[in-house]
Amino acid sequence: MKRFLPLLLLVLAFSSCQEDVRFNTPGFQGLKDDVFWRANDARAYIMNGSLTIEALTPYEKVTLNTSSANIGTYILGTTNTNNAAGYSSNFNDVVLNYATIAVPGPVSSIGLVNNGTGYSSGTSVATTGGSGSGLTVNIVANTTGVVTSATVSSRGNAYMAGDIVTVAGGNVNCKFRITNVQNSNGEIIITEYDSVNGTVSGKFKFNAANLDNNPFGGPILNFQYGEFYKIPIFPSI
Repeated sequence: MKRFLPLLLLVLAFSSCQEDVRFNTPGFQGLKDDVFWRANDARAYIMNGSLTIEALTPYEKVTLNTSSANIGTYILGTTNTNNAAGYSSNFNDVVLNYATIAVPGPVSSIGLVNNGTGYSSGTSVATTGGSGSGLTVNIVANTTGVVTSATVSSRGNAYMAGDIVTVAGGNVNCKFRITNVQNSNGEIIITEYDSVNGTVSGKFKFNAANLDNNPFGGPILNFQYGEFYKIPIFPSI
């Protein structure tokens, strides 16, 4: 029971913080590697239809980019670099840079490209192709042998977002695309775009890779439960 008390206190504290963000205009906060993080200043820009949000502390900056300011969900860590998140810090001459760029890693999510034929439902089915190795999937096939769904069983390693992988068995023609890897993924959700008053609100979460492999920082930086509220949109520089 004692083990769960610190976790419960953290959840309760952050639930309160999530309410606080709506009383700060603008407000930008989240959990950075499980530690509460709040920006001192945040502002947004729109250029050629794309949205950029910058959130700052004296030594840190979080940047969120989406392909538009429209309400919706924008997936990070894919080959679409218009949707991305980054973090940088400069403290005591130690510079760290993280970003949700396409980097090798264990597979996080997949999407069917070709359903294939001649398959039977199975678990831990082997795959071929792509940049990495060791990925297996669970597949569901209908009575005619067409694969209707595929989910990750074993993540493997060293795959890249965008890789096309083939499922073994059947007529060897079921293919899927790796949409995210564990080292670089996430989402930005725009919940409100107020074009009249020039503000934007929403939520975010992401895993970002250490761009320079700097040993002073971990290989992956994680933001969870991120929220931005009424961030003012400034004219583009």
